[in-house]
Parts: sequence; C-alpha cells; structure tokens
Amino acid sequence: MIRAEVLHTDDLYSLSLEARLDAPPLAVFAVITDYPHIQDLHRRVRESRVLRRIDARTAEVYTLVKGCVAVIFCKSVRRVELVTENAPYELTAEVISGESDLKSGLVHWQLSPEGEGTRLLYDSEMEPDFWVPPLLGDALMSRSIRNTTEEMIDRVEELALAQPVGGGEPWKRSP
Repeated sequence: MIRAEVLHTDDLYSLSLEARLDAPPLAVFAVITDYPHIQDLHRRVRESRVLRRIDARTAEVYTLVKGCVAVIFCKSVRRVELVTENAPYELTAEVISGESDLKSGLVHWQLSPEGEGTRLLYDSEMEPDFWVPPLLGDALMSRSIRNTTEEMIDRVEELALAQPVGGGEPWKRSP
C-alpha cells in the first residue's frame, strides 16, 4: 500500500487509498467484476451475487458482510449496489439505500497501467443505517475499515496475478 486515509464526519466514514499492484489492469478489473466470487476477496464477505444485469455495463449486486470491531460490536450488513463498469479502468458502486443496511455508500475504483502493473485509486464512503456504539470511537472503526480494505486489495492482487490473460496463461512478472 502506498497511502490510505480514513475520515469520519458525523455518520459518514470515508476511505481513500492509493496502491500499486503487480498485476495488469485487465486482470485486476476481471477480479473486481467477478461478482459471484466477491466473497473470495475477504473473510468478512459471507455472500455475493448478481441480482440482475441491467445492461452490459450495469448490474445490481448483493453482498452480505459480517464483521466485528474490537470484538465489542459485531454486525451483518446487507448491501445492494448499482455497479457501473467502465472497462477496463473504472468501476463505481452506489448503495441502493432502501435495500441495504446503509443510508448511503459509494465505492470508486480507478485503475491505470503503471509499467507491467496497476496504479489503483480507491475511494469509498458509507453511512450506516444502524446504531454504532459510541464507545467504539473513530479510531477503532477507522482502523477496522482501513485494515479490511487493505487486506481486500492484497487479495485482489493475488487473484489478479493468477488470472489467465491473452493465450490463457496466468499473468507472470518479467524476470
């Protein structure tokens, strides 16, 4: 990871992350748009699936995430998002509030080639539609969001490196 910052204002948590991945953008994009396997990206994601395809670039995607912060507060969170793909370099997911446990939420992935790898700019924000115990404080909740996202990005890179590209061979780094 190059840089990650979490901010908390009122009930809104936002994260900005910049990273360099060793896998190429096409492979990274293939991993992050494999919606039935989003649960492979992090142990907290229990379920993921496409609810419906609206068109070639747009889908409604469901995820169920279960997490705990400092073993004090555990919660399962349903998210239904309208995902828009601008292949192969951009993906945006907007929470559909009436169908989710979040009042609002937005995730934006921006991929750009950098050498044989990818420069990733990742921004997310979420506003829970449930009570978050005040004793958790900004520090614990922010650390949980940051750690979870960094672990997910590491897994994206790992899976992208194993993605078949071109002639069906997994992408390999140059010697």
